[in-house]
Amino acid sequence: MTMTSAREGKLAAPFTQSREIILAVTTLGCGHFIEESDCIGTIFPTAADWLRAHDGEHATKLIRFDLDALHGEDISETVADAWLDDFDRTPDDEHLLPAFVRTSEAWERWCADFEAPDGLLRQAAPFRQPGHGTLNHRQQFGAQP
Repeated sequence: MTMTSAREGKLAAPFTQSREIILAVTTLGCGHFIEESDCIGTIFPTAADWLRAHDGEHATKLIRFDLDALHGEDISETVADAWLDDFDRTPDDEHLLPAFVRTSEAWERWCADFEAPDGLLRQAAPFRQPGHGTLNHRQQFGAQP
């Protein structure tokens, strides 16, 4: 188990318990499909640990589902934050992101905090996918407050 902070000394709950699974919701065409991850019986201490085993590349939403309580919780933001911790590119590389990261508030915060390599802060402008003729999420719906 991990500590929330050295000062508090409290133990944080693991990201997934052995009784929980991750459901990946994928949108294809005009339908939604749900894929169950193969993590039943496995305890992942953090979202980053789960990402090392699963990429969630085509998922639009990730749900942690407790099989005992029959309760689900949207964890897309938590996993998106963990995914972006290892993202060493620029906001122009939005096309490399999984769908759940591209549409997350974590991505909006990451773009707003992005610092260009020359040390100058870049303003979060609408980015578009190179060589792609459609609008991205930010261009269609604007930055979410």
